[in-house]
Amino acid sequence: MGMTILVASMCVAIRGWLRGGRGVSRAPLRMTDVCLFSPSTPGRLRAALPRIASTWGGSISIAVVADVVGDPTRTASELEGLVSTLEGDVARVSIAVVEKLEEFGDDDHEPRFPVNFLRNIAREKCSELGATWVLAHDVDFECFAPNASAFLNDVSSVLRPGQRHALVVPAFELHARWSAKMNAKRDAIRNHRKRHTATLPAVTDVGTSDGNAFPAAFFESLIERDRDRVIEREMRTPLNLTFPYSDRERLRKLVDERRLSAGFQVRYFPRAHAPSNYNQWFSNVTCEPYRVAAHKHPWYYEPYVILRADMALPFDESFVTYGFNKVQYAHELAAAGFVFYVTKNAHTVHTNVHLTRAMANLRGKDLEKCLTHPAGSKDYRIARIGHSCIPAFFRRMQCAYGFTLSSLDFSLADDDVPVPQDLLFRLQSDENIVCYAGCVTDLEESTRTPGIATFRGGRWTNVTPRSDARRRKRGHCERFDGHIT
Repeated sequence: MGMTILVASMCVAIRGWLRGGRGVSRAPLRMTDVCLFSPSTPGRLRAALPRIASTWGGSISIAVVADVVGDPTRTASELEGLVSTLEGDVARVSIAVVEKLEEFGDDDHEPRFPVNFLRNIAREKCSELGATWVLAHDVDFECFAPNASAFLNDVSSVLRPGQRHALVVPAFELHARWSAKMNAKRDAIRNHRKRHTATLPAVTDVGTSDGNAFPAAFFESLIERDRDRVIEREMRTPLNLTFPYSDRERLRKLVDERRLSAGFQVRYFPRAHAPSNYNQWFSNVTCEPYRVAAHKHPWYYEPYVILRADMALPFDESFVTYGFNKVQYAHELAAAGFVFYVTKNAHTVHTNVHLTRAMANLRGKDLEKCLTHPAGSKDYRIARIGHSCIPAFFRRMQCAYGFTLSSLDFSLADDDVPVPQDLLFRLQSDENIVCYAGCVTDLEESTRTPGIATFRGGRWTNVTPRSDARRRKRGHCERFDGHIT
């Protein structure tokens, strides 16, 4: 860990010297200048928000759908108590509770969770937090920037005004067998901390000798070696919960011990994150951001990206529930001319707190159609969930940006995706798509505009009523980067 921080500090010093030599004067950067935004459900948020707030020092904007149909303020009131218990300044946290509409579905019908609508709401709320940059994220992940100065220098140097750049935060995944035990221990420590030592700072990597605090080595053994330890009732100083995977050296150790996957879903579906090049990320040759090296934009690449708030595109709201909803965003950024870079000074980790959505979200006739159709692909990601919107999406990409399937790189072939010929056949026509879950098609009306209750900085800030006006659909040849100059 010491070497990682030393290298990062040297990078910051070199950048500062270079900028100083050019006579550039900049206002001090703060972590709250970067706003992490995400969709969620109230249930997931209750479990995930304390974790996110304890590891991410920037602003946080979450949009959730209310638990029940009707007034969203009831759910918002329940979440109010959650925010009050968070670590750090609650002024950096915004929660937008969206009214649950009938068209979002329920347990008895095909759920149409408005995931990209929520992403757009959460991103818009980042502006109210004064953020310059926004990080598209998911609540199932915990984000880390162990050296804030190095991270903010990456952000400010890559995402300059007017530049169409996206900064990728590489994603990792804890193996489920280990994460359940580790998460239980972390929660026990956090609960003890909340009850007894909520106002005290966390222990750093240097152990104390006054007998009233545990050194970092204790926490490391508790988590990384899975040893059962008893938390003393009189613990005076809380333990830093970011230790298990807070920096590259610790991540490397967990990968070597086969407790952490070297990349999110790299074994199950490598093309989704492999283009981020994890070997280069772990390399100590340089600490500078590096470019995603691909001749064309990688097919199905769905990284978590940081963008300038004034240049971030909206998500395509026709994608609902599950399937392609983040992929379309990366594809549209590429179509609009954005270049992808990867930061080595931040990362995000999926801790297996919740099971992923997927086929479980299909029910009844929709599921039967997916499973029995003779043209069904063995991979649900291609022929099933969400993909009925893909042909229309690519038609719009071609018309608006001149971006076609030939603009994509299909070369990564070490997963279970069908061969490109089959894939291209399926994506070129609506007739070739088997199922219509996870998509609001062009033949349907868009949803009404739901009421939204916003809770920011520990207090209510705004409640907007429902409107029968329909959410505006994108045009068949509409660019989403029209506001960028």
